[in-house]
Amino acid sequence: MKRAWTRVYHCFPLTILGFPAAAGLLGVLGRAFAAANAYAYFFSLTGLSLMGLLMLLSFLQARKIGEDEIVWHSRHRVFAGKEPAPHGLELKSSRLLPFFRVRFRLAGALKVEERYLGYHCQSGRFKPAEDFIVPMPLGLPHCGSFHAELALSVEDIFGLTRFCIGTPVSRLIPVLPGVLHRPVRYRIAERGAEEKSRVKESEVERYYMREYVPGDRFRDINWKASGRGDKLFTRISPVAQDESTTVTLWVRFYARDRRPSPALLALAEYQKSWVLTFLLRIKEEHPDFMFQVFMNRDEFLLENDEDLEAFATALGGKWFSAASDDLPPLPQEGRVYLFSSSADESAEHIRQLFPRVEFSLHLSRIARRDEGKTGIRISLFPVYRGEDMPSPAFLPGMFRKRGRLVQRMPGTDEEAVLIPLIGNREEPGP
Repeated sequence: MKRAWTRVYHCFPLTILGFPAAAGLLGVLGRAFAAANAYAYFFSLTGLSLMGLLMLLSFLQARKIGEDEIVWHSRHRVFAGKEPAPHGLELKSSRLLPFFRVRFRLAGALKVEERYLGYHCQSGRFKPAEDFIVPMPLGLPHCGSFHAELALSVEDIFGLTRFCIGTPVSRLIPVLPGVLHRPVRYRIAERGAEEKSRVKESEVERYYMREYVPGDRFRDINWKASGRGDKLFTRISPVAQDESTTVTLWVRFYARDRRPSPALLALAEYQKSWVLTFLLRIKEEHPDFMFQVFMNRDEFLLENDEDLEAFATALGGKWFSAASDDLPPLPQEGRVYLFSSSADESAEHIRQLFPRVEFSLHLSRIARRDEGKTGIRISLFPVYRGEDMPSPAFLPGMFRKRGRLVQRMPGTDEEAVLIPLIGNREEPGP
């Protein structure tokens, strides 16, 4: 059914405004024949001839533009709730007759783990020119995966006729969590400080070398020693520096009722943004640090910017799942940064399972009515507006409030974040 409707839409030459106009002219023509009215006959035939000419010219120009190269510039990453990414559209050496324009229509569904969050649609008209990229800013209020479809057509400036250019282009665009502008509190193990205060030793005392094996870090390769032979050698520290520079995070996306609702969506949005902000802030201050992240049943080792970007993509597409009895292989002692929400009812027993681990808890919860404008506001609708085009439409899915969120979770380092459901995305007040 959908394929048949797409084919009809692709071939139908009249717009929403042109179809009733053509139907009205046909009605006038029928009345002219019945009443033998020459003026009505001339008026209706002239209007239908002009519409036929517009359809013919639109068809010919759409065929010509479809033969040229069409480039959709979408290399810029899209962050949820932030300024639109500067995507653009480029038509190579395409010319149009006067009174005609090219219209683009970018539409699609925003999903997270195949759960429908909303429908996004934006469009605009332009006259193509050589070496000119048409701005097509793309911004979405929530993170996930945007199943986008870009359709082009040639229309007259009166908005009566149109013909599609080629076939629509489909693309899967990840929408990453938005970064928050707030400080990050963390404590590094004392061992890391001792490493920095140690007296400089010789390379022989501090390191030993062995032959490179797959899985070793690229930055540990000793290129000077490797250049003397035909093998790669890896430089290893006998004091196990990895233990002092690896930050462990445990991100829990668990909830009893997992159907999308405004409350659950707000919790997921903030938790994703806060995890990514936490990682980026520490990485900026300590570029050599590594992160070991456990997220539900997945495990990530983040060593460089490429690993962080891949993790941000996986984080943006994460949704709540049922609580699992399987525990991640956390270190037996030390500090673990735990990110959870008030929807995770089983999180309060975590400290009993890991008695020797020191947890630093980051908990997000929904604000009460009496807490007013405190905290961060999660918006169901985009609040940005482009310079040359109106704000695109985002229609959220049908949410249902079901279940009850637990109030708080006890902890020494608890961060209870207040999230009103509707409004602009703002930073917490002092």
